[in-house]
Amino acid sequence: METLAVTIPPELKQRLEALAAETGQTLGECLLVAVTEYVENWETHLSDVHQIDEHEARAVLKAAVNE
Repeated sequence: METLAVTIPPELKQRLEALAAETGQTLGECLLVAVTEYVENWETHLSDVHQIDEHEARAVLKAAVNE
């Protein structure tokens, strides 16, 4: 594993520490889960966007206005 230093606001650190204590995990374990989920979600999202851009027609939604 590699070490990465990040700066986060104090209130976010406090929330993270509270979650770590409640789940019995270390801060590092919580951060690893958070970064892993972030990367996986964005990789999936961007892959979907690229597939739409390259291979599929886009659906267009129109809102009906009742007057």
